[in-house]
Amino acid sequence: MIDNIDKLLEKYSSQMYLDLEEIVNINSFTTNIDGIKKASKSLISIAKKHDICLETVFSSKKSRPHLMYGDEKRKDYFAFIGHYDTVHTPASDFNRYVEDNDLIRGPGTNDMKAGVIVALYSLVILKKLYPNEDIPIKILFNSDEEIGSLDSQEIIESQFIGAKAGFVFEPGRPNGEIVTQRKGIATLDIEVLGKPAHSGVAPWDGINSLLVSCDIVKKLEELNDYKKGIIVGCNQLSSGVARNVVPAYSKIVVDVRFEAMNQKEVLFRKIEDILNEKNSLGAKIKYDLKLNRPPLEKCSEAIKIAKLYRSTSEELGYKCDEISTGGGSDGNFLSAMGIPTIDGLGAIGDFSHTKKEYIKKESLIYRTKIFVLFIIKLMQKD
Repeated sequence: MIDNIDKLLEKYSSQMYLDLEEIVNINSFTTNIDGIKKASKSLISIAKKHDICLETVFSSKKSRPHLMYGDEKRKDYFAFIGHYDTVHTPASDFNRYVEDNDLIRGPGTNDMKAGVIVALYSLVILKKLYPNEDIPIKILFNSDEEIGSLDSQEIIESQFIGAKAGFVFEPGRPNGEIVTQRKGIATLDIEVLGKPAHSGVAPWDGINSLLVSCDIVKKLEELNDYKKGIIVGCNQLSSGVARNVVPAYSKIVVDVRFEAMNQKEVLFRKIEDILNEKNSLGAKIKYDLKLNRPPLEKCSEAIKIAKLYRSTSEELGYKCDEISTGGGSDGNFLSAMGIPTIDGLGAIGDFSHTKKEYIKKESLIYRTKIFVLFIIKLMQKD
């Protein structure tokens, strides 16, 4: 079987790099809808050359296109998820695919257009290896992951009900690690409403929203418990209109993260207790606390699946550990649906979201090889 996979990868490797170059050179910054549509058409065309039909799908909002492969009524299938939006704006000077010795640089190479190519060509190779069989795979390539999958979450949660396992093609870490655990993410926006006054004439007539905000920040920061994976990051504070005016309005932007869903209720209650407590200056507090992504938690079945992937990788001569990370992905949604999920299955690289972003060129091919052999073993187990 490995020889057959090698022959197919030899056949397709040049085209895989060309296809990656094509989609990397299309700017698909999340809010660049024209670029998103162009990238969608490119991926549809690439898939069509291999008799794979990627269909354009929309959420109920119908605000942006996403791509899907697989019968929505399919049973006993594996879920593949990747995204083709990036954080690099059309105005950025980091906008082209460049081969640099054993690296490939460019916007979205690591996060995660290379992962989309790994996922797509894994299916191409599986269809060639098993031409007379129905390959039990459903794929979603979405176009809004970088802003929290606000539109595509609905599609994920409706289309992947009953999946046997979930595979997310975010980048592999620099030493080849896969991701088996991710923190849950919540957003917290706080408005502090005080009262203006002339700071030199009658500051006592005002209510200083900045002072109240600083007290809130101090109390929220005390909720941090890094050993337990709890992060309450007060990362933005804006306030005031002039040097000589008591600030009547302040805004605090907070990033909240936690390892396990059973931590959420207690953490949210502690946050709300702080914000609902009367402050000594009499300012009014408004806040919006929302869960953005549930955590990707390990379960017994996910542990088994990760072990199989790692042993397959090592069988082929590639070291593979597993890590947990504070960043979120669409794997968080799959995990919350009770689907055993592993992540970080794309090509290997680093410096996502920066102008130094890259992948190791050869990893595009060997990570595809690892995944194909792994999924074959998983199908045979079933």
